[in-house]
Amino acid sequence: MGYQPDIDCCMSYESENVLPAGCSLSRLKEVVELLGYKAVSDGLQVPSRVGCYYWHDPQEYKSWTGVELDLYRDGSSIKMTTRSRSSRSYWDLTHQNKTIKLVRDLFGGTFETDAGTGRYWRPDKSPPSALSSGCYLARWRFHNALMKANIYLMNRKLEGDMAKNEPTGLPFVDDINPRLLSNNFLIPFVIAVWEEYYRATFTAVLRYADKREAVLKKARLSHAQLEQIAAEKQIERSIAECFAFQRPSMIGDNFKLIDARLDLASAMRKPYRKRKTTLYESIEALVEGRNAFVHAGEMDMSLFDKRLETILKDIVTAVDRAYDAIGVHFGFTPIRDY
Repeated sequence: MGYQPDIDCCMSYESENVLPAGCSLSRLKEVVELLGYKAVSDGLQVPSRVGCYYWHDPQEYKSWTGVELDLYRDGSSIKMTTRSRSSRSYWDLTHQNKTIKLVRDLFGGTFETDAGTGRYWRPDKSPPSALSSGCYLARWRFHNALMKANIYLMNRKLEGDMAKNEPTGLPFVDDINPRLLSNNFLIPFVIAVWEEYYRATFTAVLRYADKREAVLKKARLSHAQLEQIAAEKQIERSIAECFAFQRPSMIGDNFKLIDARLDLASAMRKPYRKRKTTLYESIEALVEGRNAFVHAGEMDMSLFDKRLETILKDIVTAVDRAYDAIGVHFGFTPIRDY
């Protein structure tokens, strides 16, 4: 994972190390790189900045947002700053502390964090299990991705008499309603985000599952996927990509391959807001409509704004039911700090 600005980029925890005069910038850069930071470019021209770095540890789902690090030189003065975001993980925080401490121990000088001068941050929680962290990352990325759809709808401006938000009673008029076309365009994106959530969660669950034989037997890995596994050793993700995760029925079947008692389909079949149609049934129908639109250009002529808003809420509720069911099954409390 490379350096990526994120939705919570305005909320951060920052530090500053001021090194004594005469310190070697090249040696400082070597230490930074030994700590696992990679040189990156954020596209900004910052006065006196002589180095821009980013650290992220994907092993065991440790990093959530990573740590950013910048080096500055003004004459003989050298300064190092670090920054982590509000959605950082336990391990992001401990690595940020480790970086500040090691630079202070090796080079001397002073440092200051948001906790105070010469003070490190203290984790307010114990580290989650790797499975809990992996499931959280899938849910958090789903949250961020779906936010794009909500922002799009908030900022979309449809003008003109044709963009009505209710049926006209004239099918040939509704058929050219730009609002309906825009809403139908959004459904494939929503289903893609939904599908990626379950694929990423399946990857994490499979990675730490005790029994994986049934999944391995059903997966049909291509030659390209086998080469990827050999090069990057990401076998669980490659296996997950052999399965479809659009329909709730397929999602339920796939997770049962890992553990027959892990029944996500039942979680979606539970009653919801006294409706006659369950979330399971409504999302199955939504996938059918998505396929008809993508493959045949058939629009859902009932997809006005109110129904689209309901669909987005239903998708979130169904995902959270699955997230909760996985947490109960494996004995961890789902993390909700999105």
